[in-house]
Amino acid sequence: MTATASHARAASSDATFDVFARHDLTPLPAGQVRAALELIDATTVADQTGRWRSIDRASHRKGGRPALISDRAVLAVYLILALAHQPLHATRVAEVIAHRLTPETRKMLGITTTSGTEQQWYTRAWRAIHRVFDVIDPYPARRNRILTEDEIAATRAARDPHLQAERELRLNWFGNHLIDASWKLLPRQVSDRWKGNVCIDATPVPTFARPSTERSPSTLEPDAAWYVREGDHRDRGDAKGRKKGKALFGWETHIVVATTNDPALPANFPLIATGMSFERPGCQIAENTTGIFASMRDRGMPIGAATGDRAYWSNSEVTKLQLPVRAMGWRNVNDYKETELGIQAGHGGGIMVEGNWYCPSMPEPLVTATHDHRVGKTISETVWRERISQRTRYLLKPKENADADGNQPLRCPAVGPSATVACPLRPTSLTPVTKVALRARVTSPPEHPDRICTQTSVTFPPSAGAKYRQDLQYGTDEWQAWYATARNTIEGFNGYTKSGAHEALADASRRRLCGRTAQHVLTSLLILAANVRKIRTFNTIQANPTKIAQIAVRRETRRRRETILDHLPPSTAPPGTPAIATA
Repeated sequence: MTATASHARAASSDATFDVFARHDLTPLPAGQVRAALELIDATTVADQTGRWRSIDRASHRKGGRPALISDRAVLAVYLILALAHQPLHATRVAEVIAHRLTPETRKMLGITTTSGTEQQWYTRAWRAIHRVFDVIDPYPARRNRILTEDEIAATRAARDPHLQAERELRLNWFGNHLIDASWKLLPRQVSDRWKGNVCIDATPVPTFARPSTERSPSTLEPDAAWYVREGDHRDRGDAKGRKKGKALFGWETHIVVATTNDPALPANFPLIATGMSFERPGCQIAENTTGIFASMRDRGMPIGAATGDRAYWSNSEVTKLQLPVRAMGWRNVNDYKETELGIQAGHGGGIMVEGNWYCPSMPEPLVTATHDHRVGKTISETVWRERISQRTRYLLKPKENADADGNQPLRCPAVGPSATVACPLRPTSLTPVTKVALRARVTSPPEHPDRICTQTSVTFPPSAGAKYRQDLQYGTDEWQAWYATARNTIEGFNGYTKSGAHEALADASRRRLCGRTAQHVLTSLLILAANVRKIRTFNTIQANPTKIAQIAVRRETRRRRETILDHLPPSTAPPGTPAIATA
């Protein structure tokens, strides 16, 4: 069964998710259980695991007793623990079922059996949550002892790649739909305010079971790896295989969070997570990022501007990230590594400098401005900002918007009545005299002019400069406001989920189930809980005009040879998943 949006919104009342004390055996309020069930129902994950289980069993003989704890019930109890900021331990689940349910709440959960010790309920709870994992687990492995390096290699080699790919789709679908339930708590008039702007970042998720030393390849978690803060977060070790001193064993979760529509104004909607992925540190960053955005598209979310740090757009292959994400409609705002500054690409005579297309005669000091400031340290920030501002007059101008295939005609900045450059190759830009004085003067045009200097316009295909292209002029005040605000939002959310008093994502002792799939699901539940907590805070602020004031003060054409649509990623919905109608 699926809860309606209105029922799900009712789950967000402050009285619903009261924190209960450690090992408190007082009965759970009926409203608390009902709210957790409505959230699980709103995600549809319990129904979907049942469908997948039926598909998997289609070729096998059915039999056995019905489970004492259903998928829906065990997920709801885990969610109750997450929302109450309690450790997500199977012992805590057993404690709730054995001691804290009333006849009413037991009936809500569909648990008809009352007999059993806490140890028996622990076994039943452990089996119930692992029945869920079994349907969506791409990474089966032994969990009862430490595996040697050879055993880890054999475990990975024994996995069926086709089954693993199908289960990865299921697992990612499962995690993202758990998070999606929090959006159903919002009234339509609030959720509709968000225009699709997001920021993505990765945060480490340590595992409770770790190798005995950082040099040991043996572990109980064959699908985890060492994480370091530098670079892409992957610790490859030195020439002798030794790990860096400050390394963390576990995974990293890539989280996408909604950001403001205008960096100059406080958001009038809660800045909550919209999707996530779960991976070994530094692995498949582009694929995971594209998968999250494809999931958001499949779930009918609006599409706006996407912001990411240097680990994402500038560090990925264009066919894996930049082109697929742009094909789905997202714009991007990003920074560059020191080795990527200055001229990055060329097309038809135009030069791409830090993500934007410029006149080939743009003066060298303007081309090298960011390198001179960040790397060479030869100019001050004030001078750098001034040179970035001067670049604006050399930007190639759009003749018209990009067509459905992603092709866009751009023209020389010395063309037309609104020319910003006076160039000898464009005689009309030298008149009238009253306007020439306001234009940047080109004194050394190209000796062998290319098309941008000789034609009315040049069509730029989506692949031209795709690796570094972005939609705001890099370094301008507008770019800095968007980038800084979005980065602050995602950093704030990451810190919010790591809080020791609440979700405590950084505390591995609160998530002791073994296996990458188990940790993926538990992390999704914690992100859902963080979203709910943010929504409650937002509701409190909205009900207080004084707080709002304080925050405000603080702050289709013909088809061409190349088309961006060729890069649209497939749906993230696994086989057996019903299609979702979107507006």
